[in-house]
Amino acid sequence: MPIFSFVFHEDVVLEDVKAIELADYERALAEAKQAAKETLVDGVLDGLDPTTWVVRVYNEPGELIGTIFFADLLKADPDGRSDWRHA
Repeated sequence: MPIFSFVFHEDVVLEDVKAIELADYERALAEAKQAAKETLVDGVLDGLDPTTWVVRVYNEPGELIGTIFFADLLKADPDGRSDWRHA
């Protein structure tokens, strides 16, 4: 399986998760979105403003394959579409 890494940017680069094996880039983006949602909730509970935070998803060669914008996670999506964006 391909290997992906997630890099969280919360004012500064906070966390780099390495060597996560996932089926494909779509699964990697879905996992990053879920991790971003959990981080967003933690930030709000800590009294922080996470609306400027992002998580970037890289493939094994280090190419950016997508970015999750935390502010987008706060928007309602009536069509149920994914709110991640390709690089």
